[in-house]
Amino acid sequence: MPTDRPIDGVDQTDVLLGKSATGNRESLLSFVGPDLLAVRWKQWRVYFTDVHPTGIGSQRQPGLFSASAPLAGYPLIFNIEMDPHEDINVGSFAWAYGPALKAVEEYKETLKKYPNPPGANLTRF
Repeated sequence: MPTDRPIDGVDQTDVLLGKSATGNRESLLSFVGPDLLAVRWKQWRVYFTDVHPTGIGSQRQPGLFSASAPLAGYPLIFNIEMDPHEDINVGSFAWAYGPALKAVEEYKETLKKYPNPPGANLTRF
């Protein structure tokens, strides 16, 4: 077991074995490389940067008006239970930002004791 980072430790055995319809987790953070892209809280997914699908996975959307640009606006929020394709930004449900951002703050607290390891150097062979 690694000792340089916290281990999740959330037991999901009951879901995997079909003994429970719900898991023991309310949130999940999504990253592209080292960058926090989104957080899922219950059925809500909040994106902090624009992405678009590519053949190699989601990539940050470039450009001045993308959410990855400074001061570009509010995060995007989707109800992925009702809209699994994430077609409709339901920004009017902004109350869901609070619990989602709480999950991000809890993650940031862990970084004080366990900083993220450096990214892989893909240019050094």
